[in-house]
Amino acid sequence: MRLIDKSALLRLMNGKRVDFYLEDDMFEIEGAAESQNGVVVIRVLDAVGHILEMCGDYLAIEAKNRRLYARRTDTGKIFEMEVNRIYERLVNPDAEAFLHKWNFGAEQFFQKKTDTLVWFDESQEKWIIELNKINMYFSGNRTSYESLEQLFAANREHMEGVWQAVAYSSAVEDDEIYGKDCC
Repeated sequence: MRLIDKSALLRLMNGKRVDFYLEDDMFEIEGAAESQNGVVVIRVLDAVGHILEMCGDYLAIEAKNRRLYARRTDTGKIFEMEVNRIYERLVNPDAEAFLHKWNFGAEQFFQKKTDTLVWFDESQEKWIIELNKINMYFSGNRTSYESLEQLFAANREHMEGVWQAVAYSSAVEDDEIYGKDCC
């Protein structure tokens, strides 16, 4: 797993989407982050009803004591925060769009609706697609390809829709998970 300094995580959030958790709650929150006068503020976009009520519309994010905190901008209530993913949205991308985002820092591509993951395995020098990974565990059907064009051509029915070009994921694991005999 790639460890990242919390201040660097704040810088990475600016201008991107963020999926995160507050405190020990198991419900993911989706938001859009932007720096406002040197403070990263997340506009909450989606969550289950009671979580939306709990967190409000805007959260100011702060890194302190090796942790992240989210403060409601309206009431001042503070929550400890755990970032799940930082990403940019891609709608109906093609291989060129994936490659462009890959060249500018995306570590993987995730389609939340179908739990599909795409990444480049450097040890094999191949692109991997994992269809229908279950509950964030890497356990779906994996296939490897020499190029993104081949991957897209062979998986047309899975490539449409909204994708996340993930710049940071708390779940990005190393070879122990992706494995040398992966595909």
